[in-house]
Amino acid sequence: PDTPIWLTLLPDLTLVLGETEVPREGLGTALAAVTGDDPEARIFLRADRAVAYGDLMEVMNVLRAAGYLKIALVGVESASGAPP
Repeated sequence: PDTPIWLTLLPDLTLVLGETEVPREGLGTALAAVTGDDPEARIFLRADRAVAYGDLMEVMNVLRAAGYLKIALVGVESASGAPP
């Protein structure tokens, strides 16, 4: 996409959409604002490796409930760029 839409799940389970922290219950509204209310927009979801799988799946379920089904999971590289 021209401008990727990044959603980051931090170790403390805080959600950050682009550069803005968003509450989980306000994620659908925030995504609608960023995407122009386009549920076909691809969301790039990344999470810290300290985040449990179940917590990541909960965020994916919130995305699905908001109508966003095009979710790309993105790995976060280490500072050296080498795989962990």
